[in-house]
Amino acid sequence: MRSRTAETIYAENPFHKAKSAGVTKGAKVKVTSELLHWADMIFVMEDEHEEYLREEFWNEIRYREVINLDICDNYYFMDPELIELIKTNVSPYLER
Repeated sequence: MRSRTAETIYAENPFHKAKSAGVTKGAKVKVTSELLHWADMIFVMEDEHEEYLREEFWNEIRYREVINLDICDNYYFMDPELIELIKTNVSPYLER
């Protein structure tokens, strides 16, 4: 729900496009090489996601910054606290 929330938050942003993808087998949209190549910035929610990308997609991300937002998985979709965490943690990178 964290990534879907982030994608929803930025869906109407005229300056940035966001797509979400998961790393688990049950993810509706799974991370792919094509998706990683599409992205200018790669955000992950926790250490395990970053480790997964480094193990499975080393070539795609080896020269790219992976930004770990360090947001634990205890929120529901569009939880106001989650929205605030995402905006607070992401905004410094969008202002570059």
